[in-house]
Amino acid sequence: MASGELGHDNLQRALAGFTQSLALDGSGYPDFVRDVLDNGRIQKFEVSAELFWKYLRSCLMAEGLDVPNSPRGAIKAGLDRGFVLEAEYQPALDLIADRNTCSHIYKQSLIPGVLARLPAHACLMQAITARLPAAPPS
Repeated sequence: MASGELGHDNLQRALAGFTQSLALDGSGYPDFVRDVLDNGRIQKFEVSAELFWKYLRSCLMAEGLDVPNSPRGAIKAGLDRGFVLEAEYQPALDLIADRNTCSHIYKQSLIPGVLARLPAHACLMQAITARLPAAPPS
């Protein structure tokens, strides 16, 4: 199996797990359990976001495009190529900002806002991923 197929499969699996985690209702559980569930959702989001931008970049590079090795650069190049729609561009940058908040900054006071945006982030990644080839052209 080609590495592009593995990347797409990994991205699809990560997005599916992330989406499933968002569907779980933790409201009837103690605070500790809800905290563990929220932390798991954030971790699944971080993994999905990382695989998302890297797979987007690999698809663009397979088309011969020069793409910066950064999430923002990949998203901008994806916009230029048509994989990312104009209306999705700022939300995609916001997605990366939330990933950075969770991965690099991790201010506890910002987490509730990030958690509230996770469903929109999942939908956005799924929509853009649906426009990407299942395996980058060689």
